[in-house]
Amino acid sequence: HNPGLTLAGYCLDPADRMASPGIWRASLGPPRAPRVGPRAATSGGCPANRQTGRRMMGLSPNGRSGADAGSGSRGSALIATGTRRPRVCRHRAIRGVTPSSDTTVGEWAREGRGGGCRRSAVWGSTRRRPWSVVAASTAEGDGVLDTMDDDSDQNSGRPKRSAAAFLGAFLLNVLLGTLYCWSCYLVPLEQALGVGRGLLSGVFSLATICFTVAVAKIGPWLYAAAPPAVIGTGAAVCAGAGLLIASQSIAYVSAAPLFLGYGVVFGAASGVGYGLSVQMASRAPFGEGLSTGLITSARAAGAFVFAPVVRFLLDGGGAGRAMSTMGCALLASAPFIYGVLATDGTKHPLASQKRDKDLPMTTEEEERERQLGPAMFALWISLGLGVSAGLMLMAHASALLYSHGASIGVATAGVSIVSVFTTAGRIFGGWACDRSGVGAERVLRWAPFVAVPALAGAAVAANSVAAAQAALAAASIVYGVFASVIPVEVRRRTGSRDFARQFGKVYTAWGFAGLAAPVAAGCLFEARGDYTAALVAATTLCILSAMVVRWMLKPGRSHEEWKEAIAEAKRAKAEEDAANGISQVIAP
Repeated sequence: HNPGLTLAGYCLDPADRMASPGIWRASLGPPRAPRVGPRAATSGGCPANRQTGRRMMGLSPNGRSGADAGSGSRGSALIATGTRRPRVCRHRAIRGVTPSSDTTVGEWAREGRGGGCRRSAVWGSTRRRPWSVVAASTAEGDGVLDTMDDDSDQNSGRPKRSAAAFLGAFLLNVLLGTLYCWSCYLVPLEQALGVGRGLLSGVFSLATICFTVAVAKIGPWLYAAAPPAVIGTGAAVCAGAGLLIASQSIAYVSAAPLFLGYGVVFGAASGVGYGLSVQMASRAPFGEGLSTGLITSARAAGAFVFAPVVRFLLDGGGAGRAMSTMGCALLASAPFIYGVLATDGTKHPLASQKRDKDLPMTTEEEERERQLGPAMFALWISLGLGVSAGLMLMAHASALLYSHGASIGVATAGVSIVSVFTTAGRIFGGWACDRSGVGAERVLRWAPFVAVPALAGAAVAANSVAAAQAALAAASIVYGVFASVIPVEVRRRTGSRDFARQFGKVYTAWGFAGLAAPVAAGCLFEARGDYTAALVAATTLCILSAMVVRWMLKPGRSHEEWKEAIAEAKRAKAEEDAANGISQVIAP
């Protein structure tokens, strides 16, 4: 408690409290709002406020007006102080209802009567950590904290739409998609370093692991701590630095810089950038599903666009020169990425901090948490099974076609089949999610069956090139559909502010599949001498993925529906407490 705080000319001291220590009453008086701003601190009250000139805002004590508050009656009040930096506001609103008022504190703040940020009733005292409150009750400890957890327009409740945000996320994903140009470096690195293909393949495996860890752990922490322009720029800078480190492997004739620069730094930076791009997909000025499909496609487009550039650089100066040039290009793109993302105007983090477990929850909030856990687990299993079916064939695309009798030229074109049809699956899957009467859950239930006939046909027709091409195309479509539909369904259930944390958990299934599925397909090929067993396994995985969605993923409310239900329950509770004479209080 700071004894030098003034509210509407009313000075509080440590003795000016209720009987319960540390508890101040939050109540609203008549419509006339107290004076807010630097002048309020010098208009009367404690000399400490006139010296510091702090910006003040708050409520009249004991439900009195500003005039009554300064008349000498001793009471209590909710007070918040801070510097004049509206950009640090996390848009947190406090809801509290008293018997003497039908207006909530959160509504009072959003109407602009609180001064400062028009969407917040509380100001942060420091830039690094906003001032927070803990909800309590004089009777049973019922919470009254209500966080505005959506990065939304003030009145619509929907995520803020911005073409600049979508463009920045798309371009960032294209640039960081150069991670998948690794296959272009393999042969030159083998010749320059004199190492085997197995050791160099471990570099990309490490990059896949770091990519997954970044999406699951590092990204959600960053998205809740910094604005998107800063994160996107940092990802581009780290990716460029990673390539510069990896380029030193030629000078030192060692694979260690490859593992550190390409595997760890570049892989983690790509994961952070990918998670940020998917996080910002909901801000596109068109359908959320289609925007997610386009942004996830950008990662594959990066490898497709920059692969010829990398080959040209390899022919001109070798692996070291190619990596250093690409690294410098990523570093040079950082200011451009910052400019595009900053044009969006978002100055605050896109994600919320992890919920404090000590805060009380309503019955509706507890029910939402009980339903959310099993739903995320079902999506985790479905994603792992679905993408495993695709990766078993995509990782062996050329070899699969060659084993079915294709020529070298036709077999090499298998990589193009994978690129085209994964992109088509991502875009089509996202587009289908936006269609009324379809939705993400229905797409996940039926899309895997698209690949079943083609996969089974290729397993039976072991010498048909057309059957192998059809199976490869179908598996690539299913893989692309899962890449775009899973984020849409996660966001529908969790909301934008909690999306990164929940999606990161679900995305770990892709990491496991990316490491295990290609190895499993190779082992099955070595056991039988052909890909028949791998095709049968992929067919089974597609069927199981659809069955998991049908049996385990229960239909649930969307985040917006839960938000309305929780708000309604809190209003009903507040009205019941008001009728019983129980006042809502807030502990500073």
